[in-house]
Amino acid sequence: GAAMSPVVEKLTNRDYEVLYMAEPLDEIMIESLRNYRYKDEEYDLVDATKEGLNLEDDDEETKKKKAELDEQYAGLKEYLETTLEGKVQKVSLTTLLTNSPAALVQGAYGMSPTMQKYMKAQSVAAGGNDGGVPGSMNQAVLEINPNHPIVQDLDRMVKADKESEETQNFAVLLYDVAGMTSGYEIGDTKDFATRVMSLMSVKARDDNAAVKDAVVEESAAVDDEPAKEVEVIQDFD
Repeated sequence: GAAMSPVVEKLTNRDYEVLYMAEPLDEIMIESLRNYRYKDEEYDLVDATKEGLNLEDDDEETKKKKAELDEQYAGLKEYLETTLEGKVQKVSLTTLLTNSPAALVQGAYGMSPTMQKYMKAQSVAAGGNDGGVPGSMNQAVLEINPNHPIVQDLDRMVKADKESEETQNFAVLLYDVAGMTSGYEIGDTKDFATRVMSLMSVKARDDNAAVKDAVVEESAAVDDEPAKEVEVIQDFD
């Protein structure tokens, strides 16, 4: 459910209270409700599924580190934006994620996945097609976590060979998983399964190659061992 979304970990790990609003009409209502008062205290309501979430904990050291990470991963961001052209508006780094490699959020005027499903159902009920809501997904922003091993591996793959099919499958799979965990639907499940099996095949092939190398090295070690002299005692009795 909503509690499993990567955007939630941005808040719960910093002890913020999270109000889950999973109904389509909630999103419409919250557009006109920006804050509320409780026990003489006023609180702001912030949509964590939108880009640019500001938790006001950026000191100078944090800003400096973010700038360094932006420079370090500039090539990866550019590669992802090119590979995912038409799927995302842009790619950005975030240090708010902790356990997840990436999250899919919306721009300021984008629709949440729940609202997109609602609008799609309304369109079908009214006799329209089920192709989705035009313009709703072009606001999507892929946020990547530079501290996650998966993102770091992809960065190494891009620097080594960004044209390889394996690198491209890895990049699109990162987007797919970020979308799924953020509440979006996979557009082409067959294509998704093909990418997963392709990467599984690469992993299996690498493991088999490692086993064969180990066997060859062991055989070579045995062949290099000096022959042992065998003393033969003849009995003439």
